[in-house]
Amino acid sequence: MKLARVWTVLLAIWLCAWFPEPLRAGQAAGEKLKFGSVTIDHYNFSPVDKDAQMWSAIYIASNNKIYIGLCTHGDAATLYEFDIATRSMRQLANLTVLLDERGRGIWTNGKIHVRMQELDGYVYFGSFCEDNGPPAIDANSYGGPYWFRVEMASGKVEKLSRINSFWGLLAQTMDKERRIIYGLAENGNLYRYFIDRDYTEDLGRVDSWDICRTIFSDDRGNVYGSYPPGKLWKYDAAADRIFDLQYVELPIINVSRTMANPMLDRKAQWRYIEWDPVSRAAYGIVGGSNLLFRFDVNQGQEGTITPLTTICAPQYRDGDPFKIPHATLAMTISRRERKIYYLPVISGDFDYGAVVLDVAGSDKFAGRIADGRGLPPLSFMVSYDMQSGERKDIGMLRTADGRFAYGMGGAETDSEGRIWFVGAFEEPDSAYVVGRMGGNPYSMGLGCYDPFSAGGAK
Repeated sequence: MKLARVWTVLLAIWLCAWFPEPLRAGQAAGEKLKFGSVTIDHYNFSPVDKDAQMWSAIYIASNNKIYIGLCTHGDAATLYEFDIATRSMRQLANLTVLLDERGRGIWTNGKIHVRMQELDGYVYFGSFCEDNGPPAIDANSYGGPYWFRVEMASGKVEKLSRINSFWGLLAQTMDKERRIIYGLAENGNLYRYFIDRDYTEDLGRVDSWDICRTIFSDDRGNVYGSYPPGKLWKYDAAADRIFDLQYVELPIINVSRTMANPMLDRKAQWRYIEWDPVSRAAYGIVGGSNLLFRFDVNQGQEGTITPLTTICAPQYRDGDPFKIPHATLAMTISRRERKIYYLPVISGDFDYGAVVLDVAGSDKFAGRIADGRGLPPLSFMVSYDMQSGERKDIGMLRTADGRFAYGMGGAETDSEGRIWFVGAFEEPDSAYVVGRMGGNPYSMGLGCYDPFSAGGAK
């Protein structure tokens, strides 16, 4: 029997088991699937706002500080600053307070869903509203999303101009040479923001289905995104036009034709992608298969995509590709090591328990996660050497005091090569608990893995 089949059988046994405590669940996962764990540092956020989710919004600036955007469905987006040198965390702003939205019975700016960028001593980002008002409140009460910037020297958060009247940003990238920020909004339109003029322009629609969560710009100022099933679009800066690419597409698994679960969604596009200025190529992950690929934008008529390796947790790699948990947004390129680090989950699709993923009873485990009776989606770490092509399984993430990571929403690498990531952590302290995953209490936290530490994986 192949090792992959053994892993699959063991995983099935584990998923059917009942683990009343999160620590026992994590230990059982490691024992049954032969996973090792790697020790990470862990830092809490504020016990006051108790933010419950995070997507993409982590950025390490040139001042050696990490800027992190947390959010809560139906409430507020909160911005934090973490000083790497002093290991200190401080809250910079609650966007609903900054915009005078709080307590007015209106829809609010409750998310920062973009990767931030830095220019001239400021960190820039756009806001977003999704599920940030109950049905009893008219959605037209929403004042719209805004551009913001953080003065790195002081930590002051400043509201800039409005992006549009309703649709906030899911993805963002910056052309520093031309001093333009591009934002992909939930309505499928691409926007560009002229920093010096504080002016936003709607460039038109690039997607009519499920919007990709990350976009990137190359060193010529061109912007790229994907849309299902496996298609790509490009904003050509020289031509000042948006094109649907005709000769290059993502290597996706054939989408399902079952009407109950059509799967024409983010599984059939890239989940995360990042431009690498050294190789002048982008590296990304396909949402459904967790396939790592390289996109050489300057090769061929429209670019060339090269599949590299499947980078999900080990037990899924040789099994049914439709059973692979959906890709996370927690990927980063380590410039120092020339390695890619990625943090998938080893069980279930991961969305902070905010979305019921069970479709017509086809995924009982996803239902158990969503209804609070199941297991937490434990985080795993994988690396890929960009020079040798070697994939390495590092292990499950576990803090020094024994708690497990329940799924990460973003990752970045600092100048020393340490990997920083934000997401949910097992939380024994009721003062920090923000919700439950599979019945297990969790809080949002900042984690750090040092690949150069003496301890290494355990």
